[in-house]
Amino acid sequence: MLADPSPASEQPTDIDRLQRVQAALDGAALLFTETDTHGVITYVNAAAQRYFGYPPAECLGKTVLELTYPADRERLQQQVREWVQQGLRTAEIENRIVHRNGAIFTFLWSVTIHYDEHGHPVSFTSIGHDISQQERLRQELHEKREMLYTVIDSLPIGVFWKDKESRFLGCNRRVLQDAGLSNFKQIIGKTDFDLPWHRKAPIYQYSDRAIMNSGPKLNIEETLTRGDGSVIWLRTAKLPLRRGGETIGVLGFYEDITELHLQEEGLRTFRLLVENAPDGIGITDTDLIITYTNPAFAAMLGYEALTGKAWLDLIHPDDRSLLETAIRQPQRAGIARTTLRYLHRDGTIITVQCSVPALRNRNGRIVGYASINQDITEQLRAEEERQRLVLQEQVIQAQQAILRELSTPLLPIAAGVVAIPLIGTIDSTRAQQVMETLLEGINRYRATVAIIDITGVKVVDTQVAGALIRAAQAANLLGAQVVLTGISPEIAQTLVHIGIEFYNIIIKATLQDGIAFALNRRYAPQYTNGRKVLVKC
Repeated sequence: MLADPSPASEQPTDIDRLQRVQAALDGAALLFTETDTHGVITYVNAAAQRYFGYPPAECLGKTVLELTYPADRERLQQQVREWVQQGLRTAEIENRIVHRNGAIFTFLWSVTIHYDEHGHPVSFTSIGHDISQQERLRQELHEKREMLYTVIDSLPIGVFWKDKESRFLGCNRRVLQDAGLSNFKQIIGKTDFDLPWHRKAPIYQYSDRAIMNSGPKLNIEETLTRGDGSVIWLRTAKLPLRRGGETIGVLGFYEDITELHLQEEGLRTFRLLVENAPDGIGITDTDLIITYTNPAFAAMLGYEALTGKAWLDLIHPDDRSLLETAIRQPQRAGIARTTLRYLHRDGTIITVQCSVPALRNRNGRIVGYASINQDITEQLRAEEERQRLVLQEQVIQAQQAILRELSTPLLPIAAGVVAIPLIGTIDSTRAQQVMETLLEGINRYRATVAIIDITGVKVVDTQVAGALIRAAQAANLLGAQVVLTGISPEIAQTLVHIGIEFYNIIIKATLQDGIAFALNRRYAPQYTNGRKVLVKC
């Protein structure tokens, strides 16, 4: 059963209601103000003491701008003008107020604009909610986010994140630079098809979908075409981007490995060259223990592998000091080069031309040695063989010269008389030697008679006879008479048979007859005034 209504005398009056509203406003944490059109405060509740530092009575007559943070005053004025111009009756604004002690509070204001019947503003009612705590939290969050972006931008790698449709939601500055863009707004919402690497966009997006469906994938090596047209190598890692357990996109990281890729390509090429080099190449540590050899080096010494062996043990004992000297040399400067003898596994000696560069780390400290060994064993053998053949040829030539002198001797018989006794077979070469020896002797001894004795010659053919005739003709040109002696009956028959005639050559049977002729010919009798005198011919 409902209670009886109160007597009419107990019903609240308008004054009671206003007092209750006033009490509610004064006890609220909200800041309540009323101002005229010039912003002069005409009413403020008790919260003014907390936020302005003044009791409500002292706030009356002050302007809102006086209590507003200086940096926010111009914006507040501009905002109010726009509200009035637009005819708004309610609006919201966020600004800061200044306490009497200098403290600053951030408020969110709900503003009601009162107009007269002509539409002119007559007053403003504002209810402010203190959001300083939220603002501090927001500022802290903003600072943390800015710090996070600063950290991400400072990373030497590219960082990006996309939504489920592979649209870019954000990235760090490295990605922005690679895309050839100047600000982050230019990449937000774009896909790989809109960026310089659009030709590989299908591959990138296929990878994104696979990551979102299957999970992270690391160490993806791929190329990227940058905004300037250059192509770089990347090592990429991608993982699903999740929020509340739901996959909302993909997060990616990449590092530029172009230089490393080029170095690896160079190392692969270098290793290929070393592995297939004909010279033996090895690497040792500072204790000269072999840590690597190419196949040629092991094969050179007859081993399948040399790793772990001591370098010195492979060298001939007499040459180990040469290696020790070579090792000390590159420590000072340059690359040492020396000739070493290795001991083959079967005991034979392998001679090499060895270059020994020192291997240094980035600090310049020696961490080992390399050796480049060119096998010159066969080359040395070939040189020795060539030297042996040259020496042999020189000996043969010397012997032949001696034999020529012995086989073609020129004997000075007397003043103006020389003789050449020939023995053995006369071929074209020896016939030429006879002519040279004859002419040299005639010139040397100023001979007027040259005796060619063929007593020791068994065979005279057309070639030999022609040579003798040419020799006689040449001797005549030097002023000497050629006397041919020692023709045997067999040779005489041969000469008659082949029809040889010795013009300008005197024929004598024996060498003695030729000498006698030559000596007698040196003096010929002449008569002067009836008297006989001997005149030297």
